[in-house]
Amino acid sequence: MAQTLACLRGWNIPLAQAELAALLPDSNLDNLSSRFILAGEQSIAKLQSTLSCSSGIQCFLHDVQYMDFANDDIDEFMKTVSSFLERMPKRGSLAVRYLRIAGRIDGLSTQSLAGEIGGLAVSHGYSVDLSNPEYEIGLIADGDSNILACGWLIGDFDDSIGTAPRRATERPFFRPISLDPRLARLAVNLACGPIDEYAVLDPMTGTGGFAMEAITMGRNCIAIDMDNEMITGAKQNIEWALENSSAESEYQIMIGDACNLEDSIPTKWHGKISGVVLDPPYERNSHGTHAHFELISNTIDSMRKVVSDEAKLVLIIPIKPDESDIDIQLMHGDWNEFVSMMSHSGAKIIGHWHEHVHASLARLILLATIAPQD
Repeated sequence: MAQTLACLRGWNIPLAQAELAALLPDSNLDNLSSRFILAGEQSIAKLQSTLSCSSGIQCFLHDVQYMDFANDDIDEFMKTVSSFLERMPKRGSLAVRYLRIAGRIDGLSTQSLAGEIGGLAVSHGYSVDLSNPEYEIGLIADGDSNILACGWLIGDFDDSIGTAPRRATERPFFRPISLDPRLARLAVNLACGPIDEYAVLDPMTGTGGFAMEAITMGRNCIAIDMDNEMITGAKQNIEWALENSSAESEYQIMIGDACNLEDSIPTKWHGKISGVVLDPPYERNSHGTHAHFELISNTIDSMRKVVSDEAKLVLIIPIKPDESDIDIQLMHGDWNEFVSMMSHSGAKIIGHWHEHVHASLARLILLATIAPQD
């Protein structure tokens, strides 16, 4: 396999790195000196399927050539690019696209260099077509690390990931506290990994934010809520989202109890849940007198009766906006007590990340293993 480079989006780099690892679990992509770029080897088919559902990955470059602009020779870099163009069994029209991340590289005009690479391509028998090319070359310049990379572009440099039309305020049924669809999509990928025939489980679906993202990326999905109003609204949102989607998946949106999933979920899905996404209510909830920790604990106990062997849980909890990993301050309850509750419930925390909401609120995106009960 040829050398591959992954370029991450900038809205939350640590989360994007975690999503990349989840969607390509067998990859050997490693960090370069850049926060945004990882390199290694991977098949083109996996790269294309990964981009089709990703939230935090901007694009891939395949058969990539890269250099440290501050220390390496640009002429030698251009020779490797020329060799790369010569050896590829591709001829036809192409365009050279360029992307600057984290500012400019001092002493480099990325636009001019893209033009030079286009000239090299012409000398090797390609024609240039910027409007409708058969092939695209990507040129990425990272001003933070001085890394310059060039390769066949898989994906594009468009900053939009297609989730903006599904923002809460655009939906037919919404609540102001709904998650940003970028985060909802990333959480689904983090919990479930590559798309397969199994289903993602959203046991407290609310307005259906997780379910919308899962279904529109082609995942099977089971979404449950105890509130009939929420189920009706979630169905409206999903039908609305699918109007502009060609994704095909099997999904069920139903009344049910997150603390009794074994009875709520059809038996055909027992043992075939690839991951669980959970954003529980932290004010008044529809589960009677359950305290917050008790509700989460009972839900974890319940989900462990229906998930697959490799399933993971992504749990989103509100915290005070402090970036410290040492002193996490929950909005509801004590962090150490929370960690103890997770452990006693059979969930092992394997990662957590912060997402800023506003001056007085942040979210903790927590990833845990949830071994099925015997």
